[in-house]
Amino acid sequence: MQKENELARLPSPLQTCILALTVMLVGCGGAEPTARKTIAPEQGAARDASPPAQALKRTLSVIPAPPPERKPPSPEEVAAPPEPEPSPPSRAEALSAKGESAYRQEDYKFAEKNFREALIHDPERLHALTGLGWTLYDSNRPDEAFFFFRRAKARYPESGSARRGLAYLLYRYGRLKEAKALLGSLDKTRWPELANIEHELKTRAIKGLPPPRLPTEKKEEAKAGEPSPETDAAPEASSAPGPEGQRKPEPETETAKLAPPETTPEALKPLPRPAEDAAPPPVRKPSLEGMVDVPGGRFRMGVEFTSSKRSRRRRRRVFVRATGGRPVEVASFRLDKFEVTNALYADFVQATKAPEPPFWRKVHFTGPHLPVVGITWEEARAYCAWAGKRLPTEAEWEYAAQGAGKGRRYPWGNAQRDRNAVFGLSPDAGGPKAVGRRPEGASAHGVEDLAGNVWEWVEDEFRNAPEGARPIMQNGRVLRTLKGGSWVNGWWALVSSHRTGDVPQRRLPAYGFRCAADAAK
Repeated sequence: MQKENELARLPSPLQTCILALTVMLVGCGGAEPTARKTIAPEQGAARDASPPAQALKRTLSVIPAPPPERKPPSPEEVAAPPEPEPSPPSRAEALSAKGESAYRQEDYKFAEKNFREALIHDPERLHALTGLGWTLYDSNRPDEAFFFFRRAKARYPESGSARRGLAYLLYRYGRLKEAKALLGSLDKTRWPELANIEHELKTRAIKGLPPPRLPTEKKEEAKAGEPSPETDAAPEASSAPGPEGQRKPEPETETAKLAPPETTPEALKPLPRPAEDAAPPPVRKPSLEGMVDVPGGRFRMGVEFTSSKRSRRRRRRVFVRATGGRPVEVASFRLDKFEVTNALYADFVQATKAPEPPFWRKVHFTGPHLPVVGITWEEARAYCAWAGKRLPTEAEWEYAAQGAGKGRRYPWGNAQRDRNAVFGLSPDAGGPKAVGRRPEGASAHGVEDLAGNVWEWVEDEFRNAPEGARPIMQNGRVLRTLKGGSWVNGWWALVSSHRTGDVPQRRLPAYGFRCAADAAK
């Protein structure tokens, strides 16, 4: 009897066929309507353990659940405009990002390699064009850089990076009118890079070298690695005759070696050799014309920025919120467009007999166009007073960095852009970069390098919070506040509300400053 019951429980041949047919239909998607009706959500975990259930889960087209209701922000939360999450980077974009990272670390060879490969995939990419231009510029190959800056300026006339790079090179080649048209002024206090170029020209004249000449079209294209019709039509210009009257083919190199171009009518004349006992140039105080007007207003100071990602119909958007802080009213004021440079501080040293900064003899901190570093808080205040200015308050500095009440996480916006700031460099081999190299990172009113490059002293005492009651002291000395992060810090220090403090007598190669002034009456 027991044996008959066991036989009865065994599946019949017909039941076996039906079961096999059901499994086949499930694997082909034929049982989708039935499966949607019979599979409950709480049964999914138990079914996932078996292979048929996993195949069913992969086959069914899941109906998306309705998006969750968005709660309105509380009054104390200020929501910044949402930004769409960037799509996966293209090949050219990824190569250009690698080139930018290598350029910031001064690995110019690897940077050039990646920028050039990016332009092979996308010849019109602005980031790669200007990145390669600055890489060649900083690796002492300005003639090649000229071609890429001019090409970027022609395709993207609004690009500040392309416009400045081209203007600096035109100035170097003696095209002063064209350079002035691009920069608006040739004032070296406003454009410290021009002082660096003049230093190079004087060095060339002392060594007896001819002035630099504007590259010809043919030379530019050859150095850019692009064949030109002129080169193809006239091979005798780039090759020598062989023994049988035939031209020897040029070796395939990345940069063709061409003869020097003909002299252009606008070439610079050699500068006269200065006398050994020549008097130093006269000291000129920086004017207020190079400052940026920042209209006053009300904003929340000391806010904390948080970001969240939300999905809606397969689109991911990034929401940035600025929470906390306290309302502060700021009067209109003026702020230096750039950080104070070595060239400007040298005039102050010459005029007041102040001590030279301790890092002027270090290779990464030398150059008239670099921000001066190693300055104490007292020396920064003394320079500003000598120039007829003052240090900005912490509220003024943060107000300008946030976009005058726009609640920006960084001076340029809420997204992290590697090209917009100097940061994340090695403390052993890195250093600040020339001011004005990051025009895309400017604030809403045109103030540059507020994020990164060097920490900037401000007037205020350092407290636990901007509204704290007692200042923090160390060894009996009140700490002073620094803002903006530096070339050695990460993204966390570049946030507009971030702050730190140090004793006012501290000298570090990451400490600099800029000046402020009251608004014009």
